Amino acid sequence: MSLTGTGRKAAVLCTAVVLFGTLAVPAHASVLPPAAAPALMVPALMAPALIAPAAPEIPSPGDIAAAKSSESATAAQVTDIERILADAASAQELTFARTLEANNAYSDALVELRIRTDAAAVATARAEAADKEQAKSRKEIGQLAGDLYRNGGLNPALSSFVTGKGDVLEQAATLQALSAGRSRAFTTAETTASAAESLTAAAADTRRAADDAAKSAESLKAAAEQANAAQLTAVSEAKAQRTVLVGQLASLRRTTTALESARIDGLDRQRQQARLAAITAAADRAATEQAAAAGGDPASAQAPTPARTAVPAPAVPAPAVPRPAAPAAPRPAAPAAPRPAAPAPAPAPAPSPARPAPVQPAPVVPAPAPKPVQPAPAPSPGGSNQTAMSVALGKVGKPYFYQYGGTGAYGFDCSGLVQNAFAAAGKYLPRTAAEQFAQAPVHVPLSQAQPGDLLVWGSAPGFYHVAIYLGGGRVVQALNPSAGITVTDLSMMAGMQLHPVAARY
Repeated sequence: MSLTGTGRKAAVLCTAVVLFGTLAVPAHASVLPPAAAPALMVPALMAPALIAPAAPEIPSPGDIAAAKSSESATAAQVTDIERILADAASAQELTFARTLEANNAYSDALVELRIRTDAAAVATARAEAADKEQAKSRKEIGQLAGDLYRNGGLNPALSSFVTGKGDVLEQAATLQALSAGRSRAFTTAETTASAAESLTAAAADTRRAADDAAKSAESLKAAAEQANAAQLTAVSEAKAQRTVLVGQLASLRRTTTALESARIDGLDRQRQQARLAAITAAADRAATEQAAAAGGDPASAQAPTPARTAVPAPAVPAPAVPRPAAPAAPRPAAPAAPRPAAPAPAPAPAPSPARPAPVQPAPVVPAPAPKPVQPAPAPSPGGSNQTAMSVALGKVGKPYFYQYGGTGAYGFDCSGLVQNAFAAAGKYLPRTAAEQFAQAPVHVPLSQAQPGDLLVWGSAPGFYHVAIYLGGGRVVQALNPSAGITVTDLSMMAGMQLHPVAARY
C-alpha cells in the first residue's frame, strides 16, 4: 500500500487545515461558566425622592399683639406656636432619615462597585491566560499541519515505517503513540479555544457589570450629596424659625427667650422619650404574643421576627443537648470493675449488686442537666463586645471622620465602623447594615438590648443605618459627613424608623 500518493497527501493536508480552522469556532464545551462575577446584593434603595416639607406659617406681629387681648387668645396662640415647633422637629427627623437612606445607598453602591471591579480584574486575568494557552495550542497545530504538508501527509517520525526497517511490534507501538499524541493535540487545541471564548465572554460580562455599578454609584453619590445639603438647609431654616417662635412665646407668656427655649427643649425630649417608649412597648407586646402563640414562656421571648427567633428559642428547650450528655451513663462502665472480679468463678453473684450501683449515678445525671440549659440561651456579648464598644468610642472625633463606603483606618460609614470595631474584638461581621442585622445569631426585643448589641433603622430587609448600643439609652455611630462619628441619645433617633429588635453577636 502506498502512503505517499498525491491523493493521500492532499487528503491529509485538507483534514489538518479543516481541523485547525474549526478551532476558531469551537463546540460549546464550557470549562468555566461565563458568569464569573459573584452574586451580589444590589442596593434595594435607590435615590430617595427628597421633598422639602412646607414651612409652616409663622404668626405675624399683629397676630401676637391680638393674642395678648385675652388669656384664652394667648393660650390658643401659645398652643399653635408649640404645634408649629413640634411639626418642624418632625420634619427635621424626616429629612434626617432620608439623608441616612441616601448615605447608606451610596455606601452600599461603593461596596458593590469594589466587588464588581475585583471580579472583573480576576475574570480578565483568566481570559488573558486562556488566550495564551489557545495561542500555544494553535502554534502546535500549525506545526503539525506543516509537518504533514512537508512529509506528504506523514509525520517525520514515521519514516522508519516507509523504509520497512525496525522491529514490527516497536513500529506498531510508535505508530499508536503518535496517533494518540496527534489526537490529544487537536483535542487540547479545541478545549483551550472553547475555554478562551467562554472566559473572554465572562470577562466582558463582569466589566459591563462593573461599569453599571460605577454609573449607579455616581448617581447615588449625587443623591447623597443633595440629601445632606437639603438636611443642612433644613436645620438652618429650622433654627431661624425657632428663634422667632421662641421670642413670640416669651412675649406671650411674659418670660425670657432662654426660659422658653429650655421649655421647648424639654417638650421635645418628652416627645422623643414617649416615642421610644412606645416602640419598646410594641416590641415587648409582639414578643409576648409570639411566645404565647408558640406556647413558650413570654419572659424568654426573642425577637418578633420569626426567622430570627427560631435560632435562639429552640436553644432553650434543647434538652436534647443534656440527653446526649446521658452518655455520662457510660459511667456505669463501672461494671468494668466487676470484670476483674469475673475471673474468679465464685464472685459471679458480686456483679449483680454492682448493677444497682450504676442506678444511683443515673438519678444524679439529671441534676447537672439543667446547668447546660442555662448557658445555652445566654450568648450575651461578653468581654469581646466590650472591646468592640471601646474601639468604636475611640474613633469619636478627630482625626476620624465619616466616609462613604469607608472601613478605616480613619474614614468610616455606619456599617464600616461596626465591622471594624467587632473585627478588633475577633468577630468578623458582614459588610452592610442589612447583612449585619440579618446574620446575627441572636435577636431580642429592644427592651432587652444589652451594651454591644446592634440597633438598626429602616424596615426589613433593607435597613439603612446601624449603630452600637452603649447602654443607658445611648449609641455610638458613624452618622453623616457633618456629624462624623459620635455618641447620640437613642431617643433623638426614635422617630427615624428605629427597628424594635436588636441584633446580638
